[in-house]
Amino acid sequence: MSSRSLSALLACALLLPQLASAYFPEDVTLPPVAPVMQMEEPLVKALPPPLPAVEPVAYTWNADATIRRSTFVAAIVRRLFKPSQRCFPKLSESDYSLLASDVEKDASYGIDLCTAMRGGLMRGFTDGTFRPNALVTRAEAAKALAKAFELATDPTDPSEPWFDNYVKALIDGGALSADASLNGPITRGELSKMLWTVRAMTKEQ
Repeated sequence: MSSRSLSALLACALLLPQLASAYFPEDVTLPPVAPVMQMEEPLVKALPPPLPAVEPVAYTWNADATIRRSTFVAAIVRRLFKPSQRCFPKLSESDYSLLASDVEKDASYGIDLCTAMRGGLMRGFTDGTFRPNALVTRAEAAKALAKAFELATDPTDPSEPWFDNYVKALIDGGALSADASLNGPITRGELSKMLWTVRAMTKEQ
């Protein structure tokens, strides 16, 4: 082997460690290891004292009890519609005073009454009052339910009674007795039967 070849080998032997360290450095800067976070134990909140025991109160259903107009309109409207405060702006002051001059706008059933009047379910009297404490008659209940479930419409002949079409529709469907006193006050039991029968009538249509 010539001296030139030997010199070349020695040079390569000296350079190889440097080349290796250039491609595989031992001091590579690695990203720091995120420290392990120790979870703190949640604080135990003190529970509120238990509520005092309440004696169960039995609800007595009196099927023979009568219903006031204010109670009736709230019960029917809230069960069948979604009353809203937006009903009031749709009525002018004059319309509202004619609608119910004896009912304050902040009455608990005021929104229900507004909804019922706009839907044609109930009307005030000719003197502009609603008479919220008066008892609901069978004719009034028949019109409200028949109108709400679209079982009948207002009579076209002004000489006919305002409740004639509605009462006839409920009698034909078995929701109202033919010999019932239409001007007499309806009871809770009668109203419940009427409501369930009307619902069944609409499902059959």
